[in-house]
Amino acid sequence: ADYKLHAVKENGPGGWMNSTKHMSEAPGNWSESEVKSVLDMAEESFKTAMEDQNMRARIIRKKRSVGLIPKADEKITREALDEAVLRIQSELDNSKINLPFCAFNGGRDAWVDVGNKRVGVQVLQSYLGVPPEESLHIGDQFLNTGNDFAARSVCPCVWITSPEETSYILKSILRLAGVPLMAILNPVDYDDKKQVNGTKDKKGIEKKVDFDEMERRTSRLAMDVFTGEMIPLQRTTSNSRDAV
Repeated sequence: ADYKLHAVKENGPGGWMNSTKHMSEAPGNWSESEVKSVLDMAEESFKTAMEDQNMRARIIRKKRSVGLIPKADEKITREALDEAVLRIQSELDNSKINLPFCAFNGGRDAWVDVGNKRVGVQVLQSYLGVPPEESLHIGDQFLNTGNDFAARSVCPCVWITSPEETSYILKSILRLAGVPLMAILNPVDYDDKKQVNGTKDKKGIEKKVDFDEMERRTSRLAMDVFTGEMIPLQRTTSNSRDAV
């Protein structure tokens, strides 16, 4: 069984956006003009917050979100991020925009997303045919400036503080469902000549490592954690002429 963890298309017959349009707040019903209005308001609000609090930050804009992120080697205090989030929450709540949104403090940055996790959970429940009582949302940001808060109204929730707690909860669910843990942990035997036998982990399971791919990722490219972009690293090389 694949536990329904496979990619599905967005549009067209069987696409999740078309299949969930019966929900009034589903993404398939959002107009691009309303999406733009939310993002425009968020961008202006973040700009004002940056000026008022003298933040060393920058703003990035994506298709359906706007982020307030620190400049390189800088940090933004949690209190400053909370203030920026509360400001835009109030502005959007008092506006005529009807789209669901989520303004939240990510710990080191602040974001405004079109949509929220309440809508996300409801879309999954509808598309997969899973009732609320059989759904479980696991998150770590359930305060009013967090991005998990909205999910509390549509399914049971578990508030965790670390990835280890998430792992424990998932293992417990699988165990209660009668799924053998080792059926999940056993490594896949890849038939790839580039992969060579590596070391064994703590449980004695042999790992396989693609050293070419590891070298490419670690020495040539770096991921921007805010945008997901792969950025070429600036590599310095020694030159005998420079040493003279």
